Amino acid sequence: MWRILVVAALLVATVSVGGDKVVVLPHDVYPGYEVTLFNTKRPSNFHMMENGFSKFFTVLDNGLVMTTSDLSPLVDRSVNLIVLEDLANGTETHFLHLYVINRRNMITFSHDQLGEGEVPENSAAGTLVDGFPVLRARGSFPVHYTILPDEKGDRPFALKEEDSNQTGFNLTLNSQKEGVRVVTAKPLDREFKKLYTVVIHASDGYLLSSSQINGMVHVLDENDNSPVFEHEQYMFEVRPTGVDAIDENSVALPGWKRFSTVGKVSAKDADGDKVAYKLLTPSSLLVVVPQTGELMLVGEPDITMDEDTECVVIVEAHDARSPSRSTKKPAKVIVRFLTSDTKEVEVHRIQKRRVTRAVRPTKKADFTEADGDQEGKIVFYLEKENEKETYKIRDDNKWVTVGSNGSVIVKRKWDYEELGSEKTIDFWVTITNSERCSRYPLNLRCPFHDTDNQRVIIDVKDVNDEPPYFINRPLPMQTIVQLNAPPNTHVFTLQARDPDTDNNIHYFIVRDRTGGRFEVDERSGVVRTRGTDLFQLDMEYVLYVKAEDQNGRIDEKRFQSTPEQRLSILGGKRPPQFYMVEYAAEIPENQKKDSDIISIKAKSFADREIRYTLKAQMQGAAGTFNIGPTTGIVKLAKELDFEDLRQPHVYSLLVTATEDSGGFSTSVELTIRVSDVNDNAPKFELPDYQAHNVGEDISLGTSILKVKATDADSGVNAEIEYLVADDHFSVDSNGIIVNNKQLDADNNNANYEFVVTARDKGDPPKTGAATVRIYTKNKNDEEPKFSQQVYTPNVDENAGPNTLVTTVVASDKDGDNVRFRFVGGNTTSGQFVIEEITGVIRLHGKNISLDKDKYELNVTALDDGACCPNGEETIHTSTAVVVVFITDVNDNKPVFKDCSMYNPKVEEGAPNGSTVIKVQATDEDKGVNGQVKYSIVQQPNQKGTKFTVDEETGQVLTNKVFDREGDDGKFVSVTVKATDQGEPSLEGVCSFTVEITDVNDNPPLFDRQTTCVGCECIRPHSHQRKCHSGYCSDVGESQREMYKLEAMAQDKGFPPLSRTVEVQIDVVDRANNPPVWDHIVYGPIYCKENTAVGAKVVSIKASSGIENNPTVFYRLMPGSTAQTNKFHTFYLQQRAEKAVTWADIKVNHQLDYESIKEYNLTIRVENNGAQQLASEATVHIVLEDVNDEIPLFTEREQETVLEGEPVGSKVTQVNAIDKDGTFPNNEVSNRLQTILFNAQNASSIAT
Repeated sequence: MWRILVVAALLVATVSVGGDKVVVLPHDVYPGYEVTLFNTKRPSNFHMMENGFSKFFTVLDNGLVMTTSDLSPLVDRSVNLIVLEDLANGTETHFLHLYVINRRNMITFSHDQLGEGEVPENSAAGTLVDGFPVLRARGSFPVHYTILPDEKGDRPFALKEEDSNQTGFNLTLNSQKEGVRVVTAKPLDREFKKLYTVVIHASDGYLLSSSQINGMVHVLDENDNSPVFEHEQYMFEVRPTGVDAIDENSVALPGWKRFSTVGKVSAKDADGDKVAYKLLTPSSLLVVVPQTGELMLVGEPDITMDEDTECVVIVEAHDARSPSRSTKKPAKVIVRFLTSDTKEVEVHRIQKRRVTRAVRPTKKADFTEADGDQEGKIVFYLEKENEKETYKIRDDNKWVTVGSNGSVIVKRKWDYEELGSEKTIDFWVTITNSERCSRYPLNLRCPFHDTDNQRVIIDVKDVNDEPPYFINRPLPMQTIVQLNAPPNTHVFTLQARDPDTDNNIHYFIVRDRTGGRFEVDERSGVVRTRGTDLFQLDMEYVLYVKAEDQNGRIDEKRFQSTPEQRLSILGGKRPPQFYMVEYAAEIPENQKKDSDIISIKAKSFADREIRYTLKAQMQGAAGTFNIGPTTGIVKLAKELDFEDLRQPHVYSLLVTATEDSGGFSTSVELTIRVSDVNDNAPKFELPDYQAHNVGEDISLGTSILKVKATDADSGVNAEIEYLVADDHFSVDSNGIIVNNKQLDADNNNANYEFVVTARDKGDPPKTGAATVRIYTKNKNDEEPKFSQQVYTPNVDENAGPNTLVTTVVASDKDGDNVRFRFVGGNTTSGQFVIEEITGVIRLHGKNISLDKDKYELNVTALDDGACCPNGEETIHTSTAVVVVFITDVNDNKPVFKDCSMYNPKVEEGAPNGSTVIKVQATDEDKGVNGQVKYSIVQQPNQKGTKFTVDEETGQVLTNKVFDREGDDGKFVSVTVKATDQGEPSLEGVCSFTVEITDVNDNPPLFDRQTTCVGCECIRPHSHQRKCHSGYCSDVGESQREMYKLEAMAQDKGFPPLSRTVEVQIDVVDRANNPPVWDHIVYGPIYCKENTAVGAKVVSIKASSGIENNPTVFYRLMPGSTAQTNKFHTFYLQQRAEKAVTWADIKVNHQLDYESIKEYNLTIRVENNGAQQLASEATVHIVLEDVNDEIPLFTEREQETVLEGEPVGSKVTQVNAIDKDGTFPNNEVSNRLQTILFNAQNASSIAT
């Protein structure tokens, strides 16, 4: 239960203080661990306020908070730290809340990530995500799992407990054996979103330790959407060609351009499938292109110039899936064929065409190959319908691009031979109208941002730029001639080709070495015999020939031509001719047995069948290859191994072609090269390489040992590079291993073990590995290391001699002994001493005076070099800082030094929260013991708090709106308490009086709104605590029976306030007199505030004013305020005595001097005449204070006194107040009812 309370306290603290930092730490972080950094861009200095947890942490000057010791004692505790930032003009406070958790209880997931999963679209809620694992958390149970919402706040996925099948966005599991799966929370639509990121958050039962894991979910597509047309109805208008040339006298009908594009329909499939189109209503005029939705005109409408006609077709779209889905609602297409109104305004005609047509007529252009011979060249411009149109090529084209101004630009040099069979460049452009609407008449639809499409076809004409070439094979050209061949006998046919389409090839003999025995037909290339002389047996007749393209002129005298070729004509017979002078092939060593290697062919001049044989011309080659006797295909006869020294790498073979039936034969050389295949991995000479006694202080780049590997392959397959797996070392191409970093014999058990790899440069490469062990020799090269760089012990300010401060710990990796001293070589520093062997720091044995906040000690650790030979020659040292914080003892209470000078004032009516005064209390203690917080002391018997105080600043504010004339009065007492933050805390109080200053906020108030009848002179009485009375004078002899007057009372405040009352005066006979008072005003009459209820205060009387009729009637008139008897504080009792009627004023309610000090009562008397007249008198009563209030202490005091305090030491100061209003009734004196302390009457100081 205590742990839950602690966590709750932490959470409350975290929420209540804005800007606080909250950090969760594992228990096993090392000293010096960086907890957090308070960033600041201002010049500042940070320090940590001391409390029970600060000894485990420290803050550096730059705001970095670090641990200074083991945090195990803080496990499962709420840790609150206060960091003060000293600025140039003040101090800013930062609150740091930490929670230390055992690392084993921190939440982790069983998997590093969810990975990628998938789920079919439209699957029902609760469908498992395929591919996601079962998640189990490790740490402190129970574990709260939450699936986080996405960026829009939606949660399309939920969690499902594996065993119980409980599903929800939040699950709580109590055991590590329980796991969760990710399921869908609703059906998903891939067309809405196809990829989701799932984030799962897990936290422990105390909401302190947490972890997150995420993954991706792919929504698998289902064919659940039919194509939808962009418009339900399309309308296109077509105008016949040549319509602009028709006039009124013309009788010719316009023409129609068949196979032109009328318009285009478009449908989209939300599944992303391609859409195909078809007509549901066959038409003889229109067809739809299935792939594009373009409507093409295939017929010629039968129309006249005076009448337009329409064609209506229905188009359906379907996707390319199997089974296919079609549009639920087909599109209706209306095509209007226009011939009427041909003379309408040009702007209107263009506008109408733009709105009703999405495709412009196809643009065709003819250019030669030479027109596109330069990249970036503008070939031509597309025609614009207005200057604001912009162009863009719709699909990327290999040959051209289109500028925004309609320019068609060469993208790549045109090559007629590379164009398709149609020899055209075919592309589409999108045309956007960017003209502003203001330029169009009001009755025309604005086409701004309307788009058209236009097809452009460039018909490329060939340019004769390619030379001809011979296609005769084999080469060189050879043939035979019969010895008795007659003239014009066909001997050979020259064959040449020219890539140009307009070629005109002619054949010529360039040089004749036959003596004119042959001729060449210039056009056909046929070589014939000339003359009747016999040809000689085995004699070679040689012609040098060429072919010319006489449409490909180079200059005035030359044409494009082939290089001259030698034609050998042999008389009689000649052996077969191979198609190549020699043959060569290269095969890899892993070539499969019986696989084809090369095909060898020979030509028989006798038109006989040829048989092929194969013969090896070198040792070791026999039986390796064979040749098909009729096909000439050479095959591998046995397995090859490039690394087998008995097998050659190059095979020299002789292929012989022999004609059947004893014909001629001929031979050709065949060279077959065997290439190496990377089929052998490198091998090290040794499986394990070792180097011993390697000094740890060797310089970088020192050669340590050499490894060597060999590869049985050859060439790049045998080239080896070496790699090492330890970045302390590197290896060069020769296998020499050097150190990249400084070695260290004090780590890794004084040895390094790693793998060296040999990798060849084959494709793919192969590798071999060996182990390398390097044993290092220790040197005294390590300095002692302190367990902490900064030690922060705490010592009480009243600590005595020999008090233990802390123990510093240092160790040397070399194994040396360590000794400790203060910097400078001494074992004492001020009041502190250090033990050289143990590192224990104590206060010295003399008198102690710790008068600083902290003491900084620089401690040095020295090794003795005992680890190694001659180690004492190189002594190493290191330094640590010990900051000894002096813990303050809370022995001073807060004191308001200026309390007696506080005389604040507040205007009545000031709004709630108005500033009254800023009080300040000081505490001579330090740290939290000297931190003061302020509060208001509740006054005895007081309802509510009239003032508030800021607990940090001491700013006193009003907590109500004061009314000086009301219950608040002119002065209000307030007591402020200052409490320090020590344990236990000490308190100090300050009591002072706040004067409520007057504001003219009350107008005069009349005692009543009606007056007596029959008064000869009226004295309207006004009551205001800041005003004077008003009088009206005699009206003189009147001619009227009644007067109505308005009397006004106005005070002298600023601004002045006033009030009016209506006065009615009835005029009566002068002989009819009103009653007469003995005095118009009675008083002041003094009355003690403790006068008993019912006691008489004063007796007054008046005469009737009528002779022989002394009867009068008295009445105590209630006023409009408490001072004028509004609440019937007094009452009137009438009595007769000796023919005189008296009016006794008596007390009706208990009087209170502290509430109301004066009363003004109005007494009215009426006579008993025929016409009753009345008059009024005022009674002024003043209360006298009596000692009826007891003194009350402003607070309950509880103080702590240190034992051994001398007699007369100040212990505390108590405050008491007396609510009586006058001296000496309100004077307070003090005395103690114990013999252990004395009290000074005047100061209330207990000693």
